[in-house]
Amino acid sequence: MASGELDPSSGIPLYRQIKEILRREVAGGIVEPEKPLTEALLLSRFDVSRAPIRQALQELASEGYVYRKQGKGTFPVTGARVQRPADVRSGALYQYLSETGRHPTGKVSGLERVEPPARIRDLLGLDPNERLLHFTRLISVEDEPLVEADVYIRAPDDFRPTAAELDDEGSAFRLLERKFGIAHVRAEHDAWAAAATADQATTFGVSQGSPLLVIETVFYTTGDRPAGWRSAVHQAEKFKYRFSTNQ
Repeated sequence: MASGELDPSSGIPLYRQIKEILRREVAGGIVEPEKPLTEALLLSRFDVSRAPIRQALQELASEGYVYRKQGKGTFPVTGARVQRPADVRSGALYQYLSETGRHPTGKVSGLERVEPPARIRDLLGLDPNERLLHFTRLISVEDEPLVEADVYIRAPDDFRPTAAELDDEGSAFRLLERKFGIAHVRAEHDAWAAAATADQATTFGVSQGSPLLVIETVFYTTGDRPAGWRSAVHQAEKFKYRFSTNQ
């Protein structure tokens, strides 16, 4: 069976086979981004009923591989797409991307000990002159910038990682836990939509004013001690954050 053909004898539902074929083509840049994936086109191609076509497109839309324009049809989403499940631990996005075969790359810059801005000092309940480890990390997937994070961490003075160590580990929080046994046990998040500034537009390769997703996080260690702060800016159209709530 060719990679773009269905195999009715495989036991795999037809909609799932169609979805996987289209997913590979969208992810591989094979389909034309300006050409809609119409039901008529897919019906002719796969020679099946409408039900598996609609199911495949619905799931591809849910996972961020296609999007619908009212009155115009369904179009492929170009570039990297990342869906973050609810059970991925805060600070472990890089690890999750690596483990799921997305081959992320990270770039750490501005690594230094600083006195944080007053707002962050108040959020973490710091002493007036307490200095924190500060750096910026840019995470890219498939050579496209996905997340830029501004990070402040409360850590022992002798925790002095290099940018290369942070790049290799993928998480300063995980490195701190491994070296000093200081674990972050919970986190609180605020999330909102924002328009890209001129600098952010340059970083992400988008137009100024394009939508971005901002997630601000306060990390806590055992004993509910505030231990770190992060503001992570995401490309909104390429990142889906899945979460659950208890009623």
